[in-house]
Amino acid sequence: MHRLRLFLLLPLLLLHLGGRGTGNASFAVNRFGISLNTGLNNQLYTIFIVKEFEGKVIQADPITREQFVLQAQGLVASRANPDKENLFRKYQVNACVAEGADTANLFVADCPVFDDLWKLRFWDYPFRPQEGQHPGKGWAEKREAPSPRQLLLLTEYGIMHLNDIARGENAFHLLRDVGDSSWVDNYRKGY
Repeated sequence: MHRLRLFLLLPLLLLHLGGRGTGNASFAVNRFGISLNTGLNNQLYTIFIVKEFEGKVIQADPITREQFVLQAQGLVASRANPDKENLFRKYQVNACVAEGADTANLFVADCPVFDDLWKLRFWDYPFRPQEGQHPGKGWAEKREAPSPRQLLLLTEYGIMHLNDIARGENAFHLLRDVGDSSWVDNYRKGY
């Protein structure tokens, strides 16, 4: 009876140990993520720290824009950036990198690309603008959402449906491209 119980518990023990000894160790990883769904503080997007296991999201914890900017630059400890790299610099999100001749150790307080993320999803600014605010027009080809052609472009970032999350490198590539005027022209008009 004890041998049978040990035999049945062995796979669970190996799974608990991370598959050590089996050659197939799988671990959950944390990454930054961006969704085009509205989120915290009436923002027209949501930023997450996403926990993935075998390519599937098993947890998504929303964070603020400010937390993301600090953590993505490695200024604040983050489970999604444990090596404290400047991920904006690594993924060439130039709008979020300090400008100038010697900027290796300079950081930014904010990333202006976030101000344009809503334009991927909406034709018009969906909230009533505050006094003095001029958000401009959105980039979506349809009044209520991106067109099928635009959704196809978003699949490059892992966004197959509007509620999907661009994760890891894809999140930073999305931010980089939203700051690229030629990418924006193609997204808006198509070529």
